[in-house]
Amino acid sequence: MGPAHAASGLAVGALTLGVAATHLGIDRPLEQLAWVVAWGGFAYLPDLDQKGSTAGSMWGPPTRWLSRLIGVLARRHRGGTHDALVAPVVFGGLAALAARNHWTALAVLALGIGLALHAVAQLVPGDAEKTAVGNLALSAAGAWWLTDHGVHLPWLPWAVAGGVLVHVAGDALTTDGIPVPLTSWARRRPRTVGLRLFDAGRGPEPLLQYLVFPALTVLGLVRHVGPVRDLLAPLV
Repeated sequence: MGPAHAASGLAVGALTLGVAATHLGIDRPLEQLAWVVAWGGFAYLPDLDQKGSTAGSMWGPPTRWLSRLIGVLARRHRGGTHDALVAPVVFGGLAALAARNHWTALAVLALGIGLALHAVAQLVPGDAEKTAVGNLALSAAGAWWLTDHGVHLPWLPWAVAGGVLVHVAGDALTTDGIPVPLTSWARRRPRTVGLRLFDAGRGPEPLLQYLVFPALTVLGLVRHVGPVRDLLAPLV
């Protein structure tokens, strides 16, 4: 489900901060924050393929139209957007094109922030992030504030592709599985593969969502983000 996808994305984003610092130069706290939040949001992105999904209602008509377009291109829920090979490349490639321009990169970052907020809204005080206007305002303001304070976005395609891959890996654990790679667009109803360990939203998912993934996120932040390490290291 959406919250578990976002939680897993946040965890992987935090745990990859060391690699991001070495290979992408993401070593300042604000850039690290943007990186982790982007992974959390884009780990929810593939579910925009479902008509009437909660992710599609995030910003009202704009995201509903985007969701319908993605759904048509994906051919079905858990179709093309859940192809473990094609989806990260396509979404990452689109993000790479967007990253060439300041405003389109800003819009993609805002989408990632909005998806992250929407997915974890139950854990955020207040209701602003649950409304279309409120979520859009918070997401746009957050993206503008981060870039206005020196966060550059050449790494955006990696966060998008990585978040999508985390989503696909999560769905591969569930009973519905994911399409066999490279068949999702070739066949109307492609065969599926996966570990099929539990139904979505059931089994160990609450434990992963509320305990395991948050613990891994904190671990990654303490390990790699100086201010967080100074604040939490004595407790951890």
